Amino acid sequence: MTITEDYNIDEETISKIGLRLSGEHINAQIAPTARVFEYPELEKVFIMESDLYGNPMPKDSCFLAFYGHHGLIGKPIKVETLKNATVEDIKKIVISNEEG
Repeated sequence: MTITEDYNIDEETISKIGLRLSGEHINAQIAPTARVFEYPELEKVFIMESDLYGNPMPKDSCFLAFYGHHGLIGKPIKVETLKNATVEDIKKIVISNEEG
């Protein structure tokens, strides 16, 4: 029997964006099968397959996590949005939500 993992973020997206699996400890619950990636070119910005409470994200979505004024926060986004976003687009999302 072969066990396969169904991940929200496919290898094509990981490669296109340049996501790297994160080894950094972040202050969040992570679902057991969820992965956490570091977003390239933006420090302390993560792409997660679960939210900050360990709930797996719905199919075709992920969680953009970053440090705001009160700790780690973020917002759910569609994988397609992530795939088509520029670094500046992601930076704007972070800046507009960092008050959280």
